[in-house]
Amino acid sequence: MKTLITKNRQKRLAFDLILLCGSFYLAMLMSHKPIDNNQILIPIILVFIWYFTSKYTNLYDDFRTTTFIEELLVLVPNVLFQLIAVGFIYFTINDHLYVRTLALYYVLFMTIILAFKKYFLKQWKLYNWVTGKDIKNLLIIGSGDQGMAFYNTALTNKQFGYNPIGFIEDYQPHHLNGKYRGTTAELEKIIDEFKVDEIIISLAEYDTTKVKKILAIADKYAIRTKIIPEYFQFFSSKFKMDIFGHLPIITVREEPLEEFHWYMMKNIADVVFTSLLFIFVFSWLFPIIAIAIKLDSKGPVFYIQDRWGKNGVAFKCIKFRSMVHNATTVKDNGKFNQTVKNDARVTRVGAFLRKSNFDELPQFFNVLWGNMSVIGPRPHAVQHSIESKEQIDNYLLRHLVKPGITGWAQVNGYRGETSDIFMMKKRVEFDIWYIENWSPWLDLKVIVMTLYSMVKGDMMAY
Repeated sequence: MKTLITKNRQKRLAFDLILLCGSFYLAMLMSHKPIDNNQILIPIILVFIWYFTSKYTNLYDDFRTTTFIEELLVLVPNVLFQLIAVGFIYFTINDHLYVRTLALYYVLFMTIILAFKKYFLKQWKLYNWVTGKDIKNLLIIGSGDQGMAFYNTALTNKQFGYNPIGFIEDYQPHHLNGKYRGTTAELEKIIDEFKVDEIIISLAEYDTTKVKKILAIADKYAIRTKIIPEYFQFFSSKFKMDIFGHLPIITVREEPLEEFHWYMMKNIADVVFTSLLFIFVFSWLFPIIAIAIKLDSKGPVFYIQDRWGKNGVAFKCIKFRSMVHNATTVKDNGKFNQTVKNDARVTRVGAFLRKSNFDELPQFFNVLWGNMSVIGPRPHAVQHSIESKEQIDNYLLRHLVKPGITGWAQVNGYRGETSDIFMMKKRVEFDIWYIENWSPWLDLKVIVMTLYSMVKGDMMAY
């Protein structure tokens, strides 16, 4: 199976290298660059650079569980390396004729061609997976909470291309509903019988001898194996190993934005990005939205609400008003009144603003005032936060950083009404993951995914 995976990656790489060379020679043709011996050698150098950068960025991984836009974002650094390489090569050989035009065409053609190729390949794969073709048979060893969660995720998401065939346990559980396949001693027989492609190890108690035996059998049959330890729930998704004297110490939670240089870099990027938006976009867009709101319903243009910010400190969050004036935010029972689908309080213009996320745009004022960031966990109303922290473990951890206008949870589909406790917990999980895994690249990724969601429309926005 590993051999097949390697061959598929090599085929995709080889095809992309052909497209790369084609893009370069097409760029030369369009830029009227004369063809000489140097021009013939340059694509060979660019091919070698692409090979190594694609390995570094894992461009040819199996993106079964990712969206197209996430795949596309992995392409970006490879294209940037090509642009830098073209400039450096021509500078080295002291050739300046039509170089900027050539580089522009090369990057443009390469990006468009590879993006379209990725899109059609993704659609073709999704079609195959949903219709039952090119499916990987998945065997799960261990039927605890994490093993069951993995099984249910694979079962209900056909677009991932997995067929979960069942579980292995050294005792016969009663909750598997016919999905019990045998014991670890029968692993080889089960692999042969069910044509297993991948194994997931999710044992409640880590048994070194048992895991070594499973891995040895998996290697014998060249089966990709992944381990999900049940005890990971005690750690965050981002932990760090340190040495204290001669003793190993695990820091169970690490936040990059605690580092001063990263904190300052994010703040500067927020101010620069926001300032550009106010100059080039908001200067004409805000008056149009304001007029539409005033014509549609009585009341102020802006809606100001107290929300929790960094460290749980309340601040005035500003939005475009999307509901009727003086709409109540408290139910008869005293609970926070969240917006729901077809909410009677939402105006006609407000419905559009919410669907397009335009109602959030005034929060860029909050970014300039310093109590919000462009990217971060979404701020909740004070009463909503007070109620949520009693219901959800680790809820307050999302307040370790400034709240954002958009966030990792939102671009992954966890936005809108949060009356469902499962959705609320998942939103918090995504927010904490963002805090622990923050990077400038991740922020750029969220911005691109947000723009994509705004153009496509969000079914959870109401």
